[in-house]
Amino acid sequence: MPATNLKNIVHELDTGYGLMSLTWRAEPVPQSQAFEAMYRSVELAKERGHKAFFNVGEFYGPDFINLTYVHDFFLKYPELREHVVISCKGGVDIATLTPKGSHDDVIQSVKNSVSAIGGYIDIFEVARIDTSLCTKGEVYPYESFEALAEMISEGVIGGISLSEVNEEQIRAINKDWSKFLTCVEVELSLFSTDIFQNGIARTCAELGLTIICYSPLGRGLLTGQLKSNADIPEGDFRKTLKRFSDESLKKNLTLVKFLQEEIVDRRPPNNSITLAQLALGWIKHWNKVPEYKGAKFIPIPSGSSISKVNENFEEKKTKLTDQEFSAINKYLATFRTVGDRYEMV
Repeated sequence: MPATNLKNIVHELDTGYGLMSLTWRAEPVPQSQAFEAMYRSVELAKERGHKAFFNVGEFYGPDFINLTYVHDFFLKYPELREHVVISCKGGVDIATLTPKGSHDDVIQSVKNSVSAIGGYIDIFEVARIDTSLCTKGEVYPYESFEALAEMISEGVIGGISLSEVNEEQIRAINKDWSKFLTCVEVELSLFSTDIFQNGIARTCAELGLTIICYSPLGRGLLTGQLKSNADIPEGDFRKTLKRFSDESLKKNLTLVKFLQEEIVDRRPPNNSITLAQLALGWIKHWNKVPEYKGAKFIPIPSGSSISKVNENFEEKKTKLTDQEFSAINKYLATFRTVGDRYEMV
């Protein structure tokens, strides 16, 4: 499928499905349970008349387990493959998670991922730009994307996404590779609003690029289920982040308290909304803001059970009024998250 078609298909989505949390954890979700959730996400996408979006990673767990889940899922349900767009991250050292963006490394990463997943991958992205390869004056390593373009020409992958990039990199890469570029993946949640201050959202709108919003539920903080660091399972990387320390949570959870009391609890019973649905609705509401008309904000929550997928993908529920959106943004204007996105304790 040509990258231009992929770009249009992605732009029409409303919610994507992030598979990272199924396998990148101390104990992976059992395949049987994961498959039920994955199946439901595809089913709901089909009901709404568009494709599902699976966001996966070469390094989301040991031994390509994340991609193996996808491989085995489509082995069980081969008829569903045509209804899913797969976007895969790679291009990093799996042991150290440091960027490996050389031409040959990227080629190998793509081939490893395609082998593990069992075939064609619609969209591929290097998880981090390997700036160590940049020569003087370069803002991104040309060879990384040259390798991806070769994989597209060979029909191994269909298009390119960007991951964790800044405004300058988006513009430079779009200038050189726009015909292959499908979307930009960055973190966005009520706890991480950086893209509205650092020019990324504005740039994507200007260039007509879809924004794939990962960790839209604040890595669980916006579900209301985390009250203390003890609620995080042992072996979970969140335990080591400053944002999730008990001291930080005292401040950070004031945002959740506001959302619960001022938005969720004020809804009438016949128009109820959960905290998770509110968080997703806030992201989608940016699609109505004229300043970002050229972009499309698509959250990619996870969901390790059918009930969670139903909650996260119930589009009618994940909608805010203009008044609610305005009230939330007014609160955010004075709220400051304690702990950067990857700041360690």
